[in-house]
Amino acid sequence: MKIPAPQAPMRLGPESAAVLAVLEAKCFPDPWDLAAFAAAFARPAFAAYGIPAGTGLAAYATFHFLGDEFEVLNIATDPGLRGQGLAGKLFAHVLQHAAEMGMNRGYLEVRAGNVPARRLYARHGFIAVGLRKRYYTDTGEDALVMVREGAAGAAHPS
Repeated sequence: MKIPAPQAPMRLGPESAAVLAVLEAKCFPDPWDLAAFAAAFARPAFAAYGIPAGTGLAAYATFHFLGDEFEVLNIATDPGLRGQGLAGKLFAHVLQHAAEMGMNRGYLEVRAGNVPARRLYARHGFIAVGLRKRYYTDTGEDALVMVREGAAGAAHPS
């Protein structure tokens, strides 16, 4: 399958719920569906960013923005486009935006066995601070809790 070249990262709105659900289904064993994304966009704290490609998305990231903190909900890259740095480019874009909005602390959970994601987060200043045993219901895998303090920990896009 040939996918058109990805574009620059951008903020997504409720009209993107369907394309988010399509990519989510390609990437996760227990994906959010269209209704879940539509409901998320109805919450003021929810934000989604993506890298468009053709009529879909090459990558996306979802967050909760809460005062001076943010929570990373999900980051996903189309399986056919992984390894090209898209997640890092998107993540750097969103972290810069969060810093500009005065958000100084970020947190997330990541599968303990997801080494590429753990490396991505570490490159952007996140450190492991805890463990949630059997957090993921689909496999029973543990989750690492990672935190980033201050914008100084953010990596700069190259």
